[in-house]
Amino acid sequence: MSSRKTKSNAHAECLSQVQRILRERFCHHSPHSNLFGVQVQYKHLIELLKRTAIYGESNSVLIVGPRGSGKTTLLNHALKELMEIEVSENVIQVHLNGLLQTNEKIALKEITRQLNLDNVVEDKVFGSFAENLSFLLEALQKGDRTSSCPVIFILDEFDIFAHQKNQTLLYNLFDISQSAQTPVAVIGLTCRLDILELLEKRVKSRFSHRQIHLMNSFDFPQYLKIFKEQLSLPAEF
Repeated sequence: MSSRKTKSNAHAECLSQVQRILRERFCHHSPHSNLFGVQVQYKHLIELLKRTAIYGESNSVLIVGPRGSGKTTLLNHALKELMEIEVSENVIQVHLNGLLQTNEKIALKEITRQLNLDNVVEDKVFGSFAENLSFLLEALQKGDRTSSCPVIFILDEFDIFAHQKNQTLLYNLFDISQSAQTPVAVIGLTCRLDILELLEKRVKSRFSHRQIHLMNSFDFPQYLKIFKEQLSLPAEF
């Protein structure tokens, strides 16, 4: 009986490990997951990020593609590579989501919290919309491109930010990215192909008009290869 229990426990443990590996892979929690068919887009994105992090160039770009096309995975891979080079301590990331930061005031408070500015006490942000905006602008415009820490703004569900009143947040972020002060990269992720039509004229004029499109066009043999790689366990398993 003890032998059967041992085998049963071993099988259960093995099955649990298989489930964990596949869950991490399919939920994009694994840092070792592969990119399929987006090598050109990846090269474009990582070069843009390096120009901001290493050379102090401000940039803005939109990653456009249908849901499930790999926008977030592409960005996470690029950020991971960027952090592995000798700039990790000097680069600040600010993550925003249009579903969570539903208006400019909430978004600005979240930015000031993530940047650890002066009006933040124990994760609580104080001040009005105008005060938070002035804090943000003052903090990002201190110093010059050689002495300031590069800041990467990631705006998930970018089209929701475009629907906000007066697009104040987008205007100020794009305006900062065009200034000669601290290096800033603004990266928007959206599934709206007509995203530029949603931008106000003053916002559009400050956007770089760089777009990275993820449109999967795999044939059936490529799909088979991808599924086989995704479902195969590591060689050391």
